[in-house]
Amino acid sequence: MVEELDLTSLECPEPFMKVVAKLMKMDSGELKIRYKDPKCREMILEAMKLMNCQVLEDKQANGIFSMHIKKEKSSMDKPNKKVELTGSC
Repeated sequence: MVEELDLTSLECPEPFMKVVAKLMKMDSGELKIRYKDPKCREMILEAMKLMNCQVLEDKQANGIFSMHIKKEKSSMDKPNKKVELTGSC
């Protein structure tokens, strides 16, 4: 089952924060997200690299960004990985 989040009414950094929070709760699975704020795109893509996720689709149409993300269950979770957010919205 693919879960979907419509974040088109939110501005950065809220879409990013909601996507990361959702993926942190998931062991594995797929998530489709929709958002409008282009500033969140790079932040979301960086988080995907750190969370054992694969971006299956990343597109934009009519000012709406869509991303289809797949999270794999990891056999080697690294709970001590430190994440630093260096960008701003």
